[in-house]
Amino acid sequence: MIIKLFVCLLFTNLVLCSEIFNSDSSSSNDEEIPRNDEKHDAIPEQIHIAIGTNLSQIVVVFATGNDPKSPCAVHYGVDELNFTSEAEKSYFFYGNWKGVQFHHRAVLQDLLPEQVYQYQVVCDQNSGEIFRFKTCCLETNWSPEFIVYGDMGLSGGEPTLHLLSMESQSLNYAAVLHVGDFAYDFHNDDGRVGDDFMRRIQSIAAYVPYMTAPGNHESFFDFVHYRTRFSMPSLPWPMEKSKLWFSFDIGPIHFISYSTEVYFFDDMQFVKAQYDWLLEDLKQANAMRSVRPWVIAFGHRPMYCSNMNRDDCTKPTSLVRKGLEQLFFEQGVDLIIQAHEHSYERLWPVFNETITQTHYVDPRAPVHVISGSAGCNEFHGVCVNPILGPRGPWSAFRAWLPGLYGFGKLKAFNSTHLYWSQVLAVNNQTMDEFWLIQHNHGPFP
Repeated sequence: MIIKLFVCLLFTNLVLCSEIFNSDSSSSNDEEIPRNDEKHDAIPEQIHIAIGTNLSQIVVVFATGNDPKSPCAVHYGVDELNFTSEAEKSYFFYGNWKGVQFHHRAVLQDLLPEQVYQYQVVCDQNSGEIFRFKTCCLETNWSPEFIVYGDMGLSGGEPTLHLLSMESQSLNYAAVLHVGDFAYDFHNDDGRVGDDFMRRIQSIAAYVPYMTAPGNHESFFDFVHYRTRFSMPSLPWPMEKSKLWFSFDIGPIHFISYSTEVYFFDDMQFVKAQYDWLLEDLKQANAMRSVRPWVIAFGHRPMYCSNMNRDDCTKPTSLVRKGLEQLFFEQGVDLIIQAHEHSYERLWPVFNETITQTHYVDPRAPVHVISGSAGCNEFHGVCVNPILGPRGPWSAFRAWLPGLYGFGKLKAFNSTHLYWSQVLAVNNQTMDEFWLIQHNHGPFP
């Protein structure tokens, strides 16, 4: 903490640093993590939800410290808990020697749109807390809103946690997008850090579908923590290492979660499989642009950035850019959301290192946003990724100061207007915002 305050003072002022310091300290004391270190009970914990194969399904994923005598179940309903879904189970020990090893997944089916549901997990007479969520509208002509961030650690994410929890429990958001790098790291302390992180984000992810993309910090032990702790649409559970990408639709938006990690692990053996899938998925999305106009892709590592390090996005030979930029341009992806850099940066519409315009009205190339400042664990939570050096002409706005955590809000107002704001966790103020206006959705010329 002393190091964090010292670095903060180096770049900003005493008043602001005092706010960050005090906020961080108080959250450490106030936000106690409930912990089930006694593994002889099948007590449900780490409860979180995601969208199923369609918006009429919600998937509930949770863990127990021991193997239940009979299958766990999720009871749910609108006014009463009068429906039940039995959970399937997965056991994983690899890279999780001291962690909670029994993980469960239940699918809540045939949900009515725009309803607030209650649900409760029960395992061997042990009942979890009653949570609630709101189902989405099934139509395309409504205005969903989303919370977006990447790179949130167990301790580094404390300053953001309180605000994210309040926002999520309002049930005003259709989903949370966590664009890679969780816990720092799931496997640390033989899996206990992963357990504590999942307990901590329960105050967010038990209320709003928590949609993910893998980052480099999930790569240990063949991504097994990521593949087991989460369940994503149209993928088997636990997820397979050979396919950590998927898509889903909400309102006027087609979302694509892709893996940038295929370019850095496993000798790039999954690059072609993901590319072929992306091409087919984007073609299908383009065929539906008249009813679902927006296409938004999110993946962990950026194609461009102006950070002062040696990351892939700082290099002219960027592997991610070489592998995906032309595809996303040719298929007309409107917005590309990334993280990895522990900072915030907004780009002008850009393709092949050339900006097409310095505004966002009918852009002729994808718009990139980097929002990786939710609070990592590196450098005692300061998350040092300086962004103070020279930048390319494609950089429209950038911000980085130690300890200034934040997250994005995304709202599709209609078929032509999309709004993004970047919020500071320390004071809930908007640091940056822009409107993306597109009347000509589809492949760029």
